[in-house]
Amino acid sequence: MDFFGEQTRARRKTYWLVTCFILAILAIVAIIDLFVTLLYGLEGFGLQATSGSAVELALSESAPNAERRFYEMLWDPLRFLYIFLIVGGIIALASLYRIREIARKGGALIATELGGRPVLRGTSDALERRLLNVIDEMSIAAGIPAPSAFILDNEPGLNAFAAGMTTNDGVIAVTRGLLDQLNRDQLQGVIGHEISHIVNGDSRLNLRIAGVLFGIVFLSQGGRILIRVRGRGAAPAVSLGLLIACVGSIGLLFGRMIQAAVSREREYLADASAVQFTRNPQGLAGALRQLMIAGSQIQHPRASGASHFFFGNSGSRFASAFSFFATHPPLEKRIARIDQSFVPRGIPPAPAPASPGLPGHADPGLTGTTLLHSIGGTPGPAEIAYAQNLLASLPAALQETLRQPENAVAAVYALLLSSRPEIRKTQLATIMAAHTQKTAQATQEHARWLLVQGVRFRLPLLDVALPVLREMPEAASRHFLACVDALIRADGRVSATEFALRQILRRHLSAQKNSRNAIRPERLAQDITVLLGLIVYADGADDATAHAAFRHAARQSPVDLPEAPRKGARMDAIEAALAHLANTAPRFREKLLHACIAAIKHDGKITVAESELLRAFAQSLDCPAPPVLPDTQSV
Repeated sequence: MDFFGEQTRARRKTYWLVTCFILAILAIVAIIDLFVTLLYGLEGFGLQATSGSAVELALSESAPNAERRFYEMLWDPLRFLYIFLIVGGIIALASLYRIREIARKGGALIATELGGRPVLRGTSDALERRLLNVIDEMSIAAGIPAPSAFILDNEPGLNAFAAGMTTNDGVIAVTRGLLDQLNRDQLQGVIGHEISHIVNGDSRLNLRIAGVLFGIVFLSQGGRILIRVRGRGAAPAVSLGLLIACVGSIGLLFGRMIQAAVSREREYLADASAVQFTRNPQGLAGALRQLMIAGSQIQHPRASGASHFFFGNSGSRFASAFSFFATHPPLEKRIARIDQSFVPRGIPPAPAPASPGLPGHADPGLTGTTLLHSIGGTPGPAEIAYAQNLLASLPAALQETLRQPENAVAAVYALLLSSRPEIRKTQLATIMAAHTQKTAQATQEHARWLLVQGVRFRLPLLDVALPVLREMPEAASRHFLACVDALIRADGRVSATEFALRQILRRHLSAQKNSRNAIRPERLAQDITVLLGLIVYADGADDATAHAAFRHAARQSPVDLPEAPRKGARMDAIEAALAHLANTAPRFREKLLHACIAAIKHDGKITVAESELLRAFAQSLDCPAPPVLPDTQSV
């Protein structure tokens, strides 16, 4: 799986979707224009209604040019423009409103509308804990923030979906039936499938499809409102409402076909990515077999508008039989592509493969230099094993403690505590003023644990704490981020690790969005120079070493870099650079990350600071970045 290539293809699909949307609006406007012409233009153009309901077109004797006038009546550009502005404007405004609402609330909006219940990190339910563990493992291995988990408690069918405009606001929802009936390997296959939808940009495309369809549905609903108009002179409004409702329904029918066509193509890719991800085709194949046996229907009344989100067909088996409207390929074809031993007829119950369990120790060969290749590529078993061992390396008691928001907050504060006693004293006073003495004590306990275990546990600790922090209310998140800034400013300087941590936290917790303004190439070159300068100076290198690493990285840059890097870039300049670069095309960001990797690998080792910076840069650019195990214990 080529992340950047799939992102580019997803963008092209978006352009194709917009084109189809405009064509659908034009078709709807043309039908309404024709109806308005026939309904209101009969008398003025020598046309007479006769024989009751039959309409007879007759030319008036007093109008020698009636035939020409008749064709002019059928095509009036000004009238068509007015109808297009009114009808098209209604559809477009409704769609834009829905897309904006989705962009603001993220995938959680869809999950909530379908009856989903968020799974809190402090849950004691064994199945819910298993779901969270699998999501964490797959997310860390894929290099994206762990999506929020939802459960559709009222859905006995076996199904799941992923939704989100970016990797930062993604959610994964599973039905109660799927959670209860699948084993861990099968659940891992389903989650891998959904994670690939988020990574490939499918979840963003699906949300845009939902927004487009909402506009057409809104028009149809407006027509139904006109049908209910009563009173004298209501006949024209009722007739127009009937037409709008019918035309809207036809437009929605074609919209569903577009929805299904896009979804079917992406499902095969997600299946292949999940198998490539887990290297366990029997897990995903077993889950698909279970869908054939138990069914995947979703009963919620809004499910039809979100059918393209789901892991399996959410409609009835009868509705899914019509290939034009089926949002998913047949289950037999999906299984046959990933399991060569599959026999379509006489399908036996799905086997229940035993989960291999977690290895006792991390693979010593999984160093940063061997994992860098997975950034922007396809994570595989090595990355999943690394994520499993990464989580297993944290004591169970510590992981249990971090499930509470106040302890997760303290763990992050511990990552920022200075080794200088006078600075640490100031930081602890700041924590006590912002929270309580208990939080300050917990911060010191986490700091002592880190001191014993080593700096390589900084990112594992952060990975466990981040999903818990995302559950905090918005006001609490702002208060927490303000305290983080105060701790960073305590010594009057911002180190590379402090900037990386701050950027990761803001990416996860802040509601700020990047602007979409175009940036000149000259400015992009300056922005890339700022980022590479932060990397080459991250481990305290001298100017000669830093400039050599910069020149090596500049060969991979997407644009020429005429300026040399500067030491000590301001934090606001770095944040502005990341905001600019986040709006570039996927292939541009791919080359940029390759340049960052080249700068890191120049000296043959990866420090904690470089590892954290790479994670911060990748997440700020909305790119997957599996955690890189440092090759050295130095900060």
